[in-house]
Amino acid sequence: MTKQITWGQALKRTGFLFEKQGESFFLPYENKQNLQLLERILHRLGVANAWEQMRFTPPSLLVEEAAWMEAFYENRGCREDFPGEVDAILLHSLDPYIAGIVRWCTAIGIPTAMSCDGHGRRHAYLSFERGNEQYPIILDACLSLLSGGKWQFQFQYEGASGRFMLRRSDREMRESLQARREMRESGREHEKNRAVDQSWLLDVAEAMYDHLDVLSDLVRSMKAISAIHFAGKRGDIQ
Repeated sequence: MTKQITWGQALKRTGFLFEKQGESFFLPYENKQNLQLLERILHRLGVANAWEQMRFTPPSLLVEEAAWMEAFYENRGCREDFPGEVDAILLHSLDPYIAGIVRWCTAIGIPTAMSCDGHGRRHAYLSFERGNEQYPIILDACLSLLSGGKWQFQFQYEGASGRFMLRRSDREMRESLQARREMRESGREHEKNRAVDQSWLLDVAEAMYDHLDVLSDLVRSMKAISAIHFAGKRGDIQ
């Protein structure tokens, strides 16, 4: 069965700035390029007549997530990452499954440099500007807080990049080991399933949006602690 989500979830999960006003979604703070992207998406979904003067009043409560993501993907423009303020980020230049995460990372105070959603073949990737080696640590802490430890951002210490990973349960670990054992015994050990689940990245983006204030406070606190730590390493603190 095709997954149905609300229109508000669709906007959150792919990084659009909006206000909910009654049954409508108002986007007064969104930049021109993102508004144009949304117009194209709505046209592709057959609901363009519900869009007027930066306001979308959906004709139904739910939308098929697969159709929304396909429309987003088809209407992207150039592919280019760039740092910037939250209201300046161009969603059409980002991979669909990580666009929301990039936007909300910037909103909570950890702006990104480069990103890739993995295209279903590898784990999603995110990097930060040189000198921001504390950001992967902060992002991992945010993900752990939001998911009870299930979502992870794996990184090398003193490196400004990492990958999004799901912590597998004991049952999932056992099933994976059993599957590898069966492939080895059947002589199919060389075969690899390259499909990597991307859908949970949208859950991350939605959770970040829903907790922007809490995460912003956490980021500010961790930045302050990091500043003290790095000052100590440099010998600035007596």
